Amino acid sequence: MTEPHQGTVACRNCGKPVGSNFCPECGQATQLHPPSVLEFVHEVVSHYVAAEGKLWRTLALLTLRPGRLTVEYLAGRRQRYIVPIRLYLTASFLFFVCLQLTGASRVHIVTVSDRGDVQIVADADAGKRPTPGHEQDSAVEALKDPRVKQELDAEHFADCVQPASHCPLWKRWAAPAFVKLQADPRQFIERFSERWQHSLSYAMFCLLPIFAVLLALAYRNRRMYYGEHLVFALHVHSFWFLLALITTVLLPDSLGPLFPAVAFGYGMWALHRVYGGRLWVTAVRGLAIATVYSLIIGIGAAALSIALLAT
Repeated sequence: MTEPHQGTVACRNCGKPVGSNFCPECGQATQLHPPSVLEFVHEVVSHYVAAEGKLWRTLALLTLRPGRLTVEYLAGRRQRYIVPIRLYLTASFLFFVCLQLTGASRVHIVTVSDRGDVQIVADADAGKRPTPGHEQDSAVEALKDPRVKQELDAEHFADCVQPASHCPLWKRWAAPAFVKLQADPRQFIERFSERWQHSLSYAMFCLLPIFAVLLALAYRNRRMYYGEHLVFALHVHSFWFLLALITTVLLPDSLGPLFPAVAFGYGMWALHRVYGGRLWVTAVRGLAIATVYSLIIGIGAAALSIALLAT
């Protein structure tokens, strides 16, 4: 352990003369001591979870006054609030961690109707908060149904894996995944669910610039920089993650339909506060953005599922 500095000393990081507690050149502290466990915990909490005093000020403005946080940031009042990218990472991190720990994600299962048709439906216990692994167990049990097994076996997916197969292109592509599903349903479903949840956070992050592009197109007459639209996108998505955390993890499933209505209303209010304009024009632009963005999310989810099944 080093003793407090006496007079002028040299900074251990950059070597510049230092006469105070911090180096004016690089900012490193001059009074150093061996690292402690509490310091590591503080670093993780402060830098990755953003649990600082201004967090609550930021959350209050984000949740209670839609769009106001973006207005404050664009006006230059930034030091008192958490920066947009850090706020987004914190909200998404909390959402996906809680989603993983509570097992609140939904894995749809295969059932067979009275006529023998194979169907994909929601879990029969959708009204209850599931425990981790519950959906996978339900899916595995459903796949053990003789009628489901007969339906899958009748497709002859194993024959489509062969190089000289004359199966249609879609069937040759899907064959490896279905062969794995037939061989070990539990392992396949658990692996797919785990990879889906792991990839979803990255997929949502990649959608942010697209949402900002839609904003720039809808409000191109505002002559704003793309980065300003991106700030709005980060703030709105942060709120959506917090809202999803509450509705998906904390509230009963019966209140789940509230999410799209609240999310849409919040987005409209935020658009009007940040971009201005008449209310009906904001409504038209917001509806157009929401429609196109929903289509993009749907296409992205399908593409992600296809990519995960193909690997």
